[in-house]
Amino acid sequence: MHSLSAELQRLFGRPGQDLPDPLPEAGFPLDLLSSDERVWTMVIGVAPAAGWAPVAALCEGVVNVLELPAPAVSVAGRAGFRVWFSLADPVPLSRAEAFLAGLQARFLAEVPAAQLTLLPSVALRSVPIAPAHEAGDGCWTAFIDPAMGGMFADETWLDMAPSPERQAELLAGFKSIALVDFQRVLSVLAPAGAMVPASGGPVTGLVMEAPAFPGAAPRAGLAVGSGFVDPKSFLLAVMNDPSASAEQRIDAAKALLPYFP
Repeated sequence: MHSLSAELQRLFGRPGQDLPDPLPEAGFPLDLLSSDERVWTMVIGVAPAAGWAPVAALCEGVVNVLELPAPAVSVAGRAGFRVWFSLADPVPLSRAEAFLAGLQARFLAEVPAAQLTLLPSVALRSVPIAPAHEAGDGCWTAFIDPAMGGMFADETWLDMAPSPERQAELLAGFKSIALVDFQRVLSVLAPAGAMVPASGGPVTGLVMEAPAFPGAAPRAGLAVGSGFVDPKSFLLAVMNDPSASAEQRIDAAKALLPYFP
């Protein structure tokens, strides 16, 4: 397998959907939903009219405010820019939609909704993966270094085919979002969504704290991470954290009672 195909598969592939190797020049439609409506990859499209500034603000906020891995960014020709979020573990479509809506409200509130595309959704489940040659206009889509994004503010494409090796090297620097971090950030971005019971399955975010004194058994700690903007968001995350004990979750719920009618 070519290194580019391997990196694309690592970040954006999912079980049951193997990306072609090599990618066809005309591109490949990446299906973002499995048959049971689980999501491994999320994408925010930003139209050319919005410019580069909101894309930069989104990327900066994801890294510096939410403390998540940097998203990948591609120039998408006539579609503008696409910001790609890779998940280490799948989430239900409803949670992916809540995550993207939270990012929109937090970092893209000044961009008209008509200039944004949040994927996947019930109506839109696929997106063309870069790099690809847009038919009829000689433009190429490609992943770019977000630090150089300002260079594409006026032309959101490449005039020639990007090097597959350079594309692979660029993508190798990106990481997927761990499930525990996704849950933490979702509770911050969409507190109302934190009231939905967590999906079943094995606990993935359990953290073992050091024993309080020599010889004592380690005890389970919280796995909600940091980066909360207020006490309410933190308490919501604890209440919805599957790794927290029942006592911790009940205490958090009690502390939240004054916030709800």
